[in-house]
Amino acid sequence: MIILLQMILGFLLLGIPLGGLAPAHADEVPYIQTPTNVVDAMLAIAEVGPQDYVIDLGSGDGRIVIAAAKRYQARGLGIDLDNWLIAESRANAAREGVSSKVEFLHQDIFLADFRAATVVTMYLLPEVNLELRPRILFELRPGTRVVSHDWDMGDWEPDRRLVVEAPDKPVGPEKESTVYLWIVPTRVAGYWRGVLAGPGGEESVVIEFTQRFQKATANVWLRRWVLTGSGSIRGDSISLSLQRSSWMPGSKPLSFTLRVADGRLEGEALDGEQRYVLRATRLVD
Repeated sequence: MIILLQMILGFLLLGIPLGGLAPAHADEVPYIQTPTNVVDAMLAIAEVGPQDYVIDLGSGDGRIVIAAAKRYQARGLGIDLDNWLIAESRANAAREGVSSKVEFLHQDIFLADFRAATVVTMYLLPEVNLELRPRILFELRPGTRVVSHDWDMGDWEPDRRLVVEAPDKPVGPEKESTVYLWIVPTRVAGYWRGVLAGPGGEESVVIEFTQRFQKATANVWLRRWVLTGSGSIRGDSISLSLQRSSWMPGSKPLSFTLRVADGRLEGEALDGEQRYVLRATRLVD
């Protein structure tokens, strides 16, 4: 409720009618400068480094990608629909000496291609975040970090959330900002076939994963038993805890760390000195 009131007050302060709560387009997102300390928090929570390619959707005066290039030697791209802001961003990049590391494009963020990003930053509106969410989940590579200033993505829970003081914030009754981080999860939902290898040898398995964003549940069918489990997904890795009481009564769960790549998953779990390895290939989504 507090966030909603803050959003409504912010709209009123900007002269935006409450009808603006309807689904937005890129040209309906107001330009509001992100305070410098919030820029710092956004780049820090994403752990930006020299290897990163930071794409800012609705880049305004370019301050986020310029800061990423200047402080962390990252490459950057800013996308905005306002030609004047694009020109200002290019001038700002030249003044800060990072023109060779960043570029700015005059584009609609809904039409732009940002699949190459390793980090995506946003200060948009909640309904715009939700419109972008399917593209973020299905087009970006697993492990891509997505950072939003103030607005979440509905029922996709963030991997991290940080509240920072923002005394220079131009809108809202509270001079603080919330920074959200999501790490794009790999897609594991569906059926997989493989083997579970342990001290007693190998046994064929079929695995059924269900997935809700970065949370997953699994049924692992052995020849005579079904192991159930749940886990969390971080990028292309899955931490999966499998209950095996039906198979080995009194046994503790097996905690697997699995990696998913190119339609295959593989990982291991340790039970004391005993090692279990799970390998499988995707059958169907």
